[in-house]
Amino acid sequence: MAKTLNLGEVTDEEDIGDFERVYDKTIKFLLKKLSLKTNLYGGEPENPQDQIILDVENAKTTRNVKMRQTLLDKAVKQLQDFEEPEFEVLPEQNLVQCEIDEAAKKFKLKTVRERKQRVLICTEIAKLAMEEMLTDLAFEAAKMAVDSTWDANKDTDLVIAQSQAHNILAQCYVEFLLEEEIEIGHKDLVTLDGDQEDREFTAEQTAKFAEHKSKFVNHIN
Repeated sequence: MAKTLNLGEVTDEEDIGDFERVYDKTIKFLLKKLSLKTNLYGGEPENPQDQIILDVENAKTTRNVKMRQTLLDKAVKQLQDFEEPEFEVLPEQNLVQCEIDEAAKKFKLKTVRERKQRVLICTEIAKLAMEEMLTDLAFEAAKMAVDSTWDANKDTDLVIAQSQAHNILAQCYVEFLLEEEIEIGHKDLVTLDGDQEDREFTAEQTAKFAEHKSKFVNHIN
């Protein structure tokens, strides 16, 4: 995979929107995962995002259901609390302006690359959580996955991932309604047993169910 990246590699001088070819992100992401999983004696991951990636990879491979849930829950919380670092130049670096500009450009490229990786990470978490019927976890991860807009021509993999996340969000709204024994296929409030006239629903509940149905439609469109 590393050799594949070196073929016609895009240089830093090119436009940031085109800094990677179609499959560069996928290959680099796979290499990062492989590196983190095989670095058994290299100590802790060097940054929070690498730790999140490692936790998700471990969640994929563990046979312990409770451990999988713990790792996914940890990853979601870390992503929710994640703050992108800001570019800074330390006085002791003694950089001249052209060096500062070059460092700023590399920092921006790295920031964008990691931002894109987080979309893929969130979608992976959402998929894993949904497979285990951890609906709340899947919902939170999928929400983060779709909370950005990308160019379909340049970032096909991200748009596909976000499409998958939208489908998962739609599934989550179905599950939320089923938990309350509410039919999703009706505009009006209809229960699974058809006993809606005998049950008492608050105005807040009625509004919530209607919102769930509306958001379900939005995510499948």
